[in-house]
Amino acid sequence: MRGSEDAVGELLPQAGRMTDEKDAYRWTGEFADPQLEDTYLRASWTEIHARLGAVLIAIHVFVSWAIFDFLTLGLSWPFVSLAVGRFTALGATLLALKVFRTPDDRRGFMFCAIVTQVLVSFIAPLSLMLGEVNFAAALLSIVVILFAFYIGVPTRLAPNLVISSVLCLGFVIVSPALAEIDTLTLLEICVLFAVVNAIGVEMVRAANRLRRDGFLTLMRQQELYDQLKREVESRQEAEATVRNTEESFQSIFYAAPLPIALVDPAGFGLMQANMAALKLFGMNEDEAQNIDVRAFFDEEDLPARIETLLVSGRAGAPVEFRMKRKDDAVIHALVSAATVHFQGRRALLIGIQDVTARRKEAEALRDARDQATAASRSKSEFLANMSHELRTPLNAIIGFSEALERELFGPVGNPRYREYAEDIHDSGVHLLSLINDILDLSKIEAGHFKLHEDETELDHIVEAATRIVRHRAQQANIEIECNLPSPAIVLVADERALKQVLINLVSNAVKFSPDRSLVRIDAQVTSEHLRISVADQGAGIAAEDVPRALTPFTQLDGSLSRAHEGTGLGLPLAKHLTDLHDGALSIESTLGEGTVVHVDLPLSRVVGKDLASKETASL
Repeated sequence: MRGSEDAVGELLPQAGRMTDEKDAYRWTGEFADPQLEDTYLRASWTEIHARLGAVLIAIHVFVSWAIFDFLTLGLSWPFVSLAVGRFTALGATLLALKVFRTPDDRRGFMFCAIVTQVLVSFIAPLSLMLGEVNFAAALLSIVVILFAFYIGVPTRLAPNLVISSVLCLGFVIVSPALAEIDTLTLLEICVLFAVVNAIGVEMVRAANRLRRDGFLTLMRQQELYDQLKREVESRQEAEATVRNTEESFQSIFYAAPLPIALVDPAGFGLMQANMAALKLFGMNEDEAQNIDVRAFFDEEDLPARIETLLVSGRAGAPVEFRMKRKDDAVIHALVSAATVHFQGRRALLIGIQDVTARRKEAEALRDARDQATAASRSKSEFLANMSHELRTPLNAIIGFSEALERELFGPVGNPRYREYAEDIHDSGVHLLSLINDILDLSKIEAGHFKLHEDETELDHIVEAATRIVRHRAQQANIEIECNLPSPAIVLVADERALKQVLINLVSNAVKFSPDRSLVRIDAQVTSEHLRISVADQGAGIAAEDVPRALTPFTQLDGSLSRAHEGTGLGLPLAKHLTDLHDGALSIESTLGEGTVVHVDLPLSRVVGKDLASKETASL
């Protein structure tokens, strides 16, 4: 029966559509759709089975009629044949009722019922004829059997009509043997049988249609019931989900580590606040009931600021507010808002993040930065302003020591005085160079260093730089080699600044190169820039130490007993001066092999190259 219920469920929508269709039924009153008809037969199987059970009483009467056959025919072959037929009909009926009991056995059940009808339709006329029954009684018995066929036997209308017609035809055939009747009477009997069959057919059709209409009504009611049941279950699930969601929301709400609150948007009354929010504002739950949250905002234009909060809250961006606690202590907080539905009404979910400490830290950092900037500016200005005060006495020391060293005004007497004068001169020159580097770097950092640009030859700048460093290179047995293109490159630059760059790079190369090694100066014009390279064969620089080498006052050999003198300003100053020329300084170095420093200047500084590159691009 479970399969029958599933089939009914699947046919519910189809049954609803068939009620208004004219071709939904056959002429017999049965469903035109075989699947729906099968479902109906399965659903009404109990009634079909009960109808055949009711006919069983008539079958017993039919079998009992054998007594009259025996009284009329005696123990003869006709009697035996009729009795066997009667008991066969009873057997077929009992077989249908006792063996074929389920809807799946419907074919066997209907076959047995038809066999019973066929036996009755043959045996009844034959028994009436052989028993010489009164014609009126015989006719009445045939009419009763016909109505029993149509009303009681649950076979389908088409085979039922055929079997009933055979029964009527058999009686018409045996009628002359029962009584002397004329042709008119025989015709009247045929009309009577036709009327009885027509009445039986219409009764069965009407009954079939009524039963199936009732079945469709039950199906529609079942559909409505199932739909209502699903809606009720869906509503119950939704209510359970809402309850679970509210419970989860409440547990998350109160346990949240950040302060959050629910606010009535109509009057800004506090609906609920979690423990973190109550702690932040120094209140308990009783004090927070229905309090106006606007009292916590310390803002002049509060309505406009709240409107900004609501607009930005929909976009997910928090707004910073100045707020105050219950004890009037001022705090700064990032506030975000979102519209939610809580307990069936609209509410604002407010999230608060206390940024007071972060704001104080930011202000402290800003003050420290301003102080550091001011100190750096003061340092740079101090060093720049000290230029005259430092250089004037150094120039006097250098000049007087040089006069003593060269004995411009006569012999100094003891040769040691001449040596001392030479040491004083060298120390003064070194100190002046150091001061110049510091002052130049300070001017660059302070933004006071100005380039004095003019056209100059690169060969001239390189020659001037190497002339200054060559004496030190000769003392260390280091050869300086220059590979410059021909014809000479003419560029627009600050000659003194670019010469200082080369002096610093070549000095570093000589300082860190071993004896009897080579320092090479190369220059070439590429499609992108003018590249000046200074290469040495020294110990090299590790890749992670290159950024430190470009930091002012940094020595890679930072020990107190380092092997090379210097202040660590050469490379940083060269880089800054290169940057002022819109160029770039880069370092390529391999430990144990040497270092190459590249100074790349834009082609716009090479006379004639900028115009040529523009013409090439236009072509």
